Amino acid sequence: FEQQVANAPDAIALVFEDSSLTYGELNARANQLAHHLIAQGVGPESFVALALPRSLELVTSLLAILKAGAAYVPLDVDYPKDRLAFMLHDASPACMICNSFTAQLLPQGTPRLQLDDVALVSTLAAAPGSNPSDLDRSQPLTPSNPAYLIYTSGSTGRPKGVMGPHSGVINRLLWIHQAHPYGPDKPSIAKSSVAFIDGTTEMLGPLLLGSPLIMASPQAVKTPTDLVALLKRHRVERITLVPSLLANLLEQHDALWLGDCRLWIVSGGALTDELATRFKEVLPQAQLLNFYGSSEATGDSVFAPADTNSVSIGQPIWNTQVHVLDARLQPVPAGVPGELYIAGAGLARGYLKRPGLSAERFVANPFGAPGSRMYRTGDLARWRADGVLDFL
Repeated sequence: FEQQVANAPDAIALVFEDSSLTYGELNARANQLAHHLIAQGVGPESFVALALPRSLELVTSLLAILKAGAAYVPLDVDYPKDRLAFMLHDASPACMICNSFTAQLLPQGTPRLQLDDVALVSTLAAAPGSNPSDLDRSQPLTPSNPAYLIYTSGSTGRPKGVMGPHSGVINRLLWIHQAHPYGPDKPSIAKSSVAFIDGTTEMLGPLLLGSPLIMASPQAVKTPTDLVALLKRHRVERITLVPSLLANLLEQHDALWLGDCRLWIVSGGALTDELATRFKEVLPQAQLLNFYGSSEATGDSVFAPADTNSVSIGQPIWNTQVHVLDARLQPVPAGVPGELYIAGAGLARGYLKRPGLSAERFVANPFGAPGSRMYRTGDLARWRADGVLDFL
């Protein structure tokens, strides 16, 4: 991100409703908050809860947490109070970034940085606008330090916190940039909740790799018609969405409204042959990619261009290996169903304070280097004869 700032400080980095920030402006704001966080003792291996609505401040705060070296813990204030209380107790964040609205909806007990508090506004205005370095941080920041702690629901309903490293996020973003480059003339939209891993990659991809980021408002996120209007207004080139939302957009709108968007990424659900065919009928000039993954592997591990004849989940991204195994962890032949395992750069460090569950889901990798691990997805898949994966 700081490289993009140096390359084009006056270019638009972020747009939200009728406001925007250049790379230079966004960087300076994030740096001021990062220096304040560092002064509060925040650094690598610590957590900062992030409880803000969709806004310029949400993006600024996420960058500030990463710059300080800490991992962000996204809190959706629409979650039940007891779930939020559990997450805060479990993560024990050094502090929580919020505003006067979200502060009323959150459990007490965690030190708060309320961004619209007059005293804090004054303090941040006086903080340095320079990029923090390891000389400022409490300890050096490494690729293996956690970048996020995202909670997912377990089968019992008890949330589990996935600790994802910086290296996994960077691997994922540099891969998609090589395959489908970002650029200053290719706006991207961020519409997923930051409480999900797609929310991270949607925001950080454009900011790190040089595309204007269009942050969808809470209203646009909930209303497909408003979302489409936002795509058209900003000539958005790239969007990530679940299959059900894609189906809704294709049903309600035609190429006149959707045609400027050339790269559509489906994630978070199974893509059907019928929906892929409908996409090509409505948007023959656009490309549809089918992604498969989980928070435990930085979101996306396997991808395929959507083939209207027979949709697959394809093959692994960079520095990623997938295995389809039987109950004895032996590879199954092509055409035979087995359990899908993921290995490589994207793997999370495990679940916070859940060593038993971590050992159950992140298992020794008999196909990799000594000490390497595989993530047991619990999903069934099978290889095709041509070396691509079917999700079952």
